[in-house]
Amino acid sequence: MKVEEVVLPGVGRKYTVTVGSGDRIVIVVHSSGKRELQYFEAGEDEEPSAALDLTDEEARELGAILAGVLFHPEAVGDTQSKLGQKVIEWIRVLPGSRLAGRRVGELPLPQGAHLLAVDRPGAPLIPNPDPETVLEVGDTLVVAGTREAVEALKRSL
Repeated sequence: MKVEEVVLPGVGRKYTVTVGSGDRIVIVVHSSGKRELQYFEAGEDEEPSAALDLTDEEARELGAILAGVLFHPEAVGDTQSKLGQKVIEWIRVLPGSRLAGRRVGELPLPQGAHLLAVDRPGAPLIPNPDPETVLEVGDTLVVAGTREAVEALKRSL
């Protein structure tokens, strides 16, 4: 896969992602947060086969899906060896938990652990939550990192 980045003055940035088959996705990220996606089949340079406009929230949710936050397929072959000791865990905020009412920025994330998203019942997924996001009972934290760091986080909660 090849990724090219171009600064678009007054607009934002353009990323061109070319995959092994030669197909391309062009992503324009506007300073306003809007995203434009265009799909070009291999050898086609004039008109995209498909185009899609996304809001900032929609783009973040799509990114979370692509990153495996909502569904983590079983790793096989080379993917398994690249993951090594990395894990993704879902941690639920239960009634009476010390997490309820805390801001994401206050979480004691050990080095090597990363908060990918907050899944709040009845609300859209909150990918890459802002440090000011307040955790609520029923939320599920999606955390990734080394097994040791994620286990240390779970023990600290």
